[in-house]
Amino acid sequence: MYVQSVFVKNYRNLKEQTVVLKNGLNVFCGLNAQGKTNFLECLVLSSLGKTPKSDKDRDIINWNEKSATIKTNVCTVNTKSQIEIKLTKGEKKRVATNGMPIAKIGELLGWLNVIYFSPAEIDVIREGPDERRRFMDIDLCQTDKNYFYTLGRYNKILNQRNNLIKKENNNKNLAEMLSIWDRQLAKEGAKLFLKRLDFIQKISPVACEIHKHLTSGKECLDVVYQSEMQGTTKQEAEEFLAKKLADTFEKQQKLGFTTSGVHRDDIKFAIDGVDIRKFGSQGQQRTAALALKLAEVKLLHDTVGEYPVLLLDDVFSEIDETRQKQLLKYTKNIQTIIATPKFDKSLTGGIPFNSFEVSNGEIKQI
Repeated sequence: MYVQSVFVKNYRNLKEQTVVLKNGLNVFCGLNAQGKTNFLECLVLSSLGKTPKSDKDRDIINWNEKSATIKTNVCTVNTKSQIEIKLTKGEKKRVATNGMPIAKIGELLGWLNVIYFSPAEIDVIREGPDERRRFMDIDLCQTDKNYFYTLGRYNKILNQRNNLIKKENNNKNLAEMLSIWDRQLAKEGAKLFLKRLDFIQKISPVACEIHKHLTSGKECLDVVYQSEMQGTTKQEAEEFLAKKLADTFEKQQKLGFTTSGVHRDDIKFAIDGVDIRKFGSQGQQRTAALALKLAEVKLLHDTVGEYPVLLLDDVFSEIDETRQKQLLKYTKNIQTIIATPKFDKSLTGGIPFNSFEVSNGEIKQI
């Protein structure tokens, strides 16, 4: 899978233009705040229907304009397609694939798979569990639309259940009222739990192997899914969560929210047995996050049969030359789009690449 070209108009500071990409390495150079990251964001938006920063649509339209347009032409082994996104201030975002409007963002998933890595992605290691659940959800949603819709149902049920706890906190029949939501929450939660567990069990050994290469075999990374959920079948996991919700009713009533479920899960990252979420150096955390992203690339390939597009935003300034070269080795068979202030072409080992200069919202091939 690769992006053949992108037409963009009024997305943040990007001027109206069409950018033609190589099915291989593409390097975008320029000073800060010129539009490099904005171009990568266009591709994430075309893939997931939202930007990495989850900005409101009106905030990503050029300040002086009323609307923005992105048309992304994508090629796979067997097909060519176009994803069009139209953003208009005061209106709902419009998305179309091959000229046909889609009603739900879930219908966009899978048309273009991307893996996005920026210095901020280190947050998956050092920040709270929300970031790590988000990491799992984004990957699983790209390859499994059922997961996307299950996640949406789970979050809706969870919000309704929490609202009921707050609204009827002093109602003596609250436990009975919650039991209706408990069954639904357990049903959807069990599906998410088993999908996430399988995902982490698959990605952990791949990330470990990549991490060994990035560190020249000096460190060993382990990725472990942490959940109070138990069970190896949907029925077992569903029964476990339903019982847990019932058993902790008084605690939930006291705190005013649902204290059990997959919305509380986490991922542990350890190097040589040490939890790097708390005790790892910034270098260790960054390398682990990078290994995880590269493992996502392989896992997506194994799942859908094609490599995703790899987007690297200003990552070379964060890692040493040895790891830069190791990173580029993994991009040999993958369309890779790099945004960086400057680029040393010797890092590629002679591999040809497209080079672009970005200045004041204009992208020119050089």
